[in-house]
Amino acid sequence: MATWTVSRRTVLAAAAAGLAGASPLRAFAAAADPIPVGVLTPLTGAGGPFGAEMQKAITGAVERINAAGGPLGRRIRLFVEDSQTNPEAAVRGVKKLIDVNRVVAVIGSWASGETLAVAPICIENKVVQMSTSGASRITEIQKRGFVYRTEPDDAFFGRAFAQYALGSGARRTAALELQVPYADSMVAAFRAGIEAGGGQFAERVTYAENQPNYRAEVDRVVRSRAEVVLVAGYEPDTAQILKDAYQAGFKGQFLAPGFSVTADLLANVGRGPAEGLVMLNEGVAGGSRAHEAFLALMGERKPYPFASQAYDQIQLVALAIEAAGTASGEAINRTMRQVSGPDGVAVVGFEEGAKRLREGQRINYEGASGPIDFDEHGNISRGNFSVAKVEQGRIVETGKTITVSLR
Repeated sequence: MATWTVSRRTVLAAAAAGLAGASPLRAFAAAADPIPVGVLTPLTGAGGPFGAEMQKAITGAVERINAAGGPLGRRIRLFVEDSQTNPEAAVRGVKKLIDVNRVVAVIGSWASGETLAVAPICIENKVVQMSTSGASRITEIQKRGFVYRTEPDDAFFGRAFAQYALGSGARRTAALELQVPYADSMVAAFRAGIEAGGGQFAERVTYAENQPNYRAEVDRVVRSRAEVVLVAGYEPDTAQILKDAYQAGFKGQFLAPGFSVTADLLANVGRGPAEGLVMLNEGVAGGSRAHEAFLALMGERKPYPFASQAYDQIQLVALAIEAAGTASGEAINRTMRQVSGPDGVAVVGFEEGAKRLREGQRINYEGASGPIDFDEHGNISRGNFSVAKVEQGRIVETGKTITVSLR
């Protein structure tokens, strides 16, 4: 039989409520029901490798949260749907989570197209959504509340790429851009950063996914004589572009977000096409207590940064419920910034944070993915990006970090 610890606050609240004349015992039983939380991650499609790690991180974190008694003495129960890295599938999944499973929060939407599709549904139903999506246009939706991002806005990803390109001495740049929301904002910011720094942006080429090759698009970039080219896409198209560029004799340097480059990609394209590729990864709080606890849970040396964000998201939801004294989307939305803001005692997990909250203290959750201080629109206020490079067929960390303020 499953057991869990119930806080004194929960017992008193249940007894006081009386459930419209019902006995305190019945009120306590209702208060102790599990809290339903949805998980919407891409277990298939282009985001499949990341979604599997995100789900593992969320599940492991919930096991720890429940072992510590759970928010308000209630266990969290997870309901999982595969977004398939597809907006239509994500919409079907989130509707089931809300209408059937009655979740109070949805954790983990990955691709920007997914988040843009499901966010209005969450807002309408007053369900909190936590995403790792970066498209700038998501901010407009977030102004209505209930939607939070632990991922840096892609516009700041673009600025970081521009800083790297200019710092490496490049003066003539270009971009290959998949027709998805995140790439549009990333490339626009990259171009603006290059031009503001005195560089030249020579060519912006868009392309559709699932093409047998991208030779025509690559030829345009080659003719532009760009020294550095940003590829803003996902793993399958990035792999094909690298192959086509290698065959075309491109001698410049490619830049790409870290989530589009995996060990599978390197094995697929071979050493030649990927050699010298530079990647930026969202920073994680390496060496911090939260990050060390996260790594111990994952059992891996270096999971993708989306997993650490998902780990933080479920911790924040649990702490927001504890701070609110009730489990609902509206309550979580009301207290999310209270548990993540800078004006509080630093905590790195639910057990530590819940203890402080029950003592009447204000807390500041410092996560495995870094400080998570949400602005008025639900975006984090600073993005740290680590620089990696493909050398002799392996991804090697350079030790360089680029920091971009999101305010």
